[in-house]
Amino acid sequence: MKHKLGGFGLALALLAGLLLAPSAHAKRYLTRVQAEKICFPKADRFEWKSHRYTPAQAMAIRKASGMMVIDPGLWYGVAFKKDGQVLGVLVFDRASGKHEFIDYVIALTPEGKVRQIEILEYRESWGHEIRRAGWRKQFVNKDAQSKLKLHDGIHNIAGATISCRNVTDGVRRTTHAWHVVVRPALVTAGWLPKLAAK
Repeated sequence: MKHKLGGFGLALALLAGLLLAPSAHAKRYLTRVQAEKICFPKADRFEWKSHRYTPAQAMAIRKASGMMVIDPGLWYGVAFKKDGQVLGVLVFDRASGKHEFIDYVIALTPEGKVRQIEILEYRESWGHEIRRAGWRKQFVNKDAQSKLKLHDGIHNIAGATISCRNVTDGVRRTTHAWHVVVRPALVTAGWLPKLAAK
């Protein structure tokens, strides 16, 4: 598979904690390449992109999602078939646990719906239950118009409330970033059609 990672994408990866001092409880579950294969098994290649938010984009995402935009940009991989068809995108994100960051990816369909989420690395000593398939399946087919709040569309796991809340908030923010940043970029590149005017 072909991967492209610009300097800003690398900066985002570093920011996401890839080179942070390892926690004594850190557990790496998946690499990025493994997550690609799990989330988009029919993809023949990925093209990774990095995007730095403009102030207007950050404000639009914050206004739409109700979430602060913490990171300066977005790092995502576009999944392609051999014929050039876009299968979706894989968005790298991080969420705060009680003390450490949680690295995870959100797979989105070409319609901006959640296909699945996968935990890449979990550094906390508790709360790892968010990796349970049953909890993660709650996000499938949700989009920016769905209920994506803890206790309002997404149920909690006792003992993992902070992780559940922050991952849920990150998914909600990402579904809005899809509409503000990612889809327009794919349309500009000629990879997705323009939406029909209402």
